[in-house]
Amino acid sequence: MAEGVREGQNLPRFQALQLDFAAHIRNPDRNPIPAGIEKRRMDIYNRLFYNNIESFCANRFPRAKSILGDSHWHGMIRDFIHRHQSRSPYFSQISEEFITYLAIERNSETDPPFLIELCHFEWLPMYLDRLAGEIPMCEACVDPLQETLQASEFVVVRRYTWCVNELDSRDTNSNPPSTPTWILAYRDRSDKVYVKKTDEFTAKIIEVLRSPNTGRQAVAKILASDVELNSERQTQISSKLLDLVNSDVLLTTAA
Repeated sequence: MAEGVREGQNLPRFQALQLDFAAHIRNPDRNPIPAGIEKRRMDIYNRLFYNNIESFCANRFPRAKSILGDSHWHGMIRDFIHRHQSRSPYFSQISEEFITYLAIERNSETDPPFLIELCHFEWLPMYLDRLAGEIPMCEACVDPLQETLQASEFVVVRRYTWCVNELDSRDTNSNPPSTPTWILAYRDRSDKVYVKKTDEFTAKIIEVLRSPNTGRQAVAKILASDVELNSERQTQISSKLLDLVNSDVLLTTAA
């Protein structure tokens, strides 16, 4: 260290340079290149930074990118980089940050009205894939109406206004369909992730079984009564519950 120079003396200037550097990378059209940095090198930083984020978002939200088209998509990614202050330092959580940006900060009348829901739907597999833990071993289920069941922690049920599983670039309707779309997403004990369309009754069964109940108790809570099911309806519900158990969506548990 040179004589007469105190440790940390240049820190405020360095911090200012960092802020100018970050501002330029976030929006090179609005913020000049920081003094003392060669334009050629700054252009390389800009490309690397933008391409990494754009590529990650494009891989996570491919249908959203396809529906929007290149010009709209790249304009949105630029706005995301410029506007959003990420709370997570992890690159793998950019997708969550992007959805937060769409929900809170994005304000564009040219975006399709289903954009947030579509991106959330496309994000679900990654969310489930990253959840830590394993599904515990369970006893075989013989009679799901009588046995105690509980939904796996690796299950998400979501009600969407739009038909998120069917949207494509041809969808230009600004009005949602008359009925919602229920989506069941889950990870099984072999760590495979599935995302499927389901029905409202199944979705409600799963949500009731976030806490342990017998299948019959869960059905009674949904129907708001201690129902006596006829044999045909009982067989249908029992079959549905068994399918959910065999898919690792519902787990048998001690009473």
